[in-house]
Amino acid sequence: PDRRLEGQNHPGGVILHYFVKNATDSTVAKLEILEMNGKLIKSFTNKSKERNTQLDVKPGGNRHIWDMRYEGYKTFPGMVFYSAPNLGPKAIPGKYIARLTVNGQSTDQEFEILSDPRSKTTPEEFKQQFDFLIAVRDKVSEAHQSILDIRKTKEDLTYLKKKLSDDKNMLDKLKKYEDELSVIENNIHETRNKSNQDPINYGVKLNNRLAFLMVEQGQGDFPPTKQAQEVKAEVTRLLDREIMHLKEIIKNNAGSVNQLIKP
Repeated sequence: PDRRLEGQNHPGGVILHYFVKNATDSTVAKLEILEMNGKLIKSFTNKSKERNTQLDVKPGGNRHIWDMRYEGYKTFPGMVFYSAPNLGPKAIPGKYIARLTVNGQSTDQEFEILSDPRSKTTPEEFKQQFDFLIAVRDKVSEAHQSILDIRKTKEDLTYLKKKLSDDKNMLDKLKKYEDELSVIENNIHETRNKSNQDPINYGVKLNNRLAFLMVEQGQGDFPPTKQAQEVKAEVTRLLDREIMHLKEIIKNNAGSVNQLIKP
């Protein structure tokens, strides 16, 4: 066959062996890891420019090691966190699908992740940990989407201020709107953190607190502790309040800003 795929368990991840008969520089290859219901977990391709999603393809036998992790949280330019590397949750023991697609032709291979035979963690406890980490990851991503939305809006306001540089009344209104957005941005993320040393000086905000919880509770194969659940609930409540306030600010200012940009 032109392509073949098989997998095996390994302490560092799942080793996926794949054969591509006639790989050339023009070959387009993609390796996808999916849940049994078809939901995509991770995708790798030989055309990717990102190191963590690259796939090596040469004629004949190839090997790729999947670290068994789902995608991490959404990021934004200039993000500096304290002690919270962006590592997605590990896949729990069970069956999965690897799909190799070469120049539009696909091959599927089912494989199984096995638990450590020494572990006393039950399937239910594995799932509790996974569901907790996914929920935290998604909340961090939601926080970061808000940061991206704020910064895009502030870019638009900067453009408007240049266009209306002679209208002091309008400039004051735009400056007030911009300041309100900055308050929310700084409540969600410590914007003064520009280097790894800065969090020691300035501390961390809501997004970093959640991201650290994701790392801390991802160690080992254990369900989330009661304390972790309480921290998640409290930080999520505070974050939801900021996001709701952001929506209100945008809604209250959208009408007047739209009037300014009308021809």
